[in-house]
Amino acid sequence: MKRSLDRKTRIALEPRKQPRQQRSSKVVDRILDAALVLTREQGTRTPTTLAIAQRAGLSVGSVYQYFPNKEAILLDLARRWLSSFPEVIARRIKVAPPTNREEFRREVRKLFKDTSRLYLDNATLMPVIEAISGNADLRPIQNEYDDQIIALYAAWLQHVNPALEDKVASRLGVLMMEVGHACRLVGLKKDRRTYDLIEDDVETMWLALVTPYLNLE
Repeated sequence: MKRSLDRKTRIALEPRKQPRQQRSSKVVDRILDAALVLTREQGTRTPTTLAIAQRAGLSVGSVYQYFPNKEAILLDLARRWLSSFPEVIARRIKVAPPTNREEFRREVRKLFKDTSRLYLDNATLMPVIEAISGNADLRPIQNEYDDQIIALYAAWLQHVNPALEDKVASRLGVLMMEVGHACRLVGLKKDRRTYDLIEDDVETMWLALVTPYLNLE
């Protein structure tokens, strides 16, 4: 059973104020950049607010003006990354559905290219994502984004095959998300050639998993 954040916890993890001026935005960027560097250096060990402030060249008080705690900082980093996936997947639903297996293979390739770019462009953020996944207090937030991504994958499959049952589409959506994410995390810890080979393997697994359910010639 998935945990959900109560209202008190959710409020405690929200940024205290949104930057409205360019100067404030730069301060927030310094805080987030410092947190990202520290998390990259420390792996899954969460950096302290003091360490983040020192790395950003700010006082702890300045950091607290924008974020109530270190979890809120990490969460803001993760949200920026996680929120980019729904738009990428939704684009595939807006185009005409493929009518045969070769067209579907090309659609999968386009989706892989777009989602792969999100991982490659944000490789240094992956330790943050892994840290949040291992944090029982923050995991419910990632679950919300996971649910969105799974629902969009399911909607995409039903866009290809409108007769596909909801339960089947959702189950396949879970597999697509979990397999793709886990394998890409492994690939990012290797060299680029290995990452590309893993990408090809994941694409092959995706096609093997979902093609039998799509009634394509």
